[in-house]
Amino acid sequence: MKVVSLINGSLLSQTVASYALAYAKELHLGVSFIYIDANDNLSDVKKSAQLLEQKAKDLELKSEFFVLDSLEDLQEYVESREIETIFCSTRHQHTILDKSFVKELIAQKIRADLCVVKVVKAGYLQEVQNILLPIKEAKLSVKKFTLMMVFADAYDAKVEIYSLDKLSATKLQKVTKEQIKQRLQEIIFKLRHYMKLFYLSGTSFSIKHDFALSDGESVKTHIAKHNYDLAIVGAHSTNSIFEKNHPIDVLFEHPSINTLYFIPYED
Repeated sequence: MKVVSLINGSLLSQTVASYALAYAKELHLGVSFIYIDANDNLSDVKKSAQLLEQKAKDLELKSEFFVLDSLEDLQEYVESREIETIFCSTRHQHTILDKSFVKELIAQKIRADLCVVKVVKAGYLQEVQNILLPIKEAKLSVKKFTLMMVFADAYDAKVEIYSLDKLSATKLQKVTKEQIKQRLQEIIFKLRHYMKLFYLSGTSFSIKHDFALSDGESVKTHIAKHNYDLAIVGAHSTNSIFEKNHPIDVLFEHPSINTLYFIPYED
């Protein structure tokens, strides 16, 4: 099995490649650095690939570099090999809904999980000490939890699960301290099996909860008040993703920290 890291010679793509390498190292996977031919400086792309291949070698990982002509070629490459996950970057100033390479990549429905990273802090050596995992109404998929655990183990990072319940302004004003306490207890009970896995792995974690008017804006406010290095956000839809705005997409529009948008492949 391998992971693919899409590169274009930029520091943004190198930053995402660092996450891909950490992920691959943790799972003992090979890495394919792939450039989809566009209007980038090929010399810069090759220099970036050489640097990343050396980083892979330092981590005792097998790696390779390919230049492909199109996303159709990437799809063929993935389907002819055992590719587990594709990592790619997206520009900071773009919203998740903009017409872009990433949107075209998602529309291609390539047979692999997809990790799209919006990079705020660029650089190969990413220090990840605290990971934020926002969820809605105590709903946490096994796939997203597994991805988060890989990064937590890879970086020996602490994890916070931040659960949100959306309420109207009228209901929000009537919430009591007892209701807040009771809801947190309910969430902990629903997540009890995940908590067992935290304990077994030795990963330091915490669970927090808020009632809020807006999912995305509340998470952004929470991030601003704390010291996180990486947020992992799950896809909210498998079919209509990116066709219409969604509250959690706010995290991608103007993020304050590196944010990984996880889109698992669905048969």
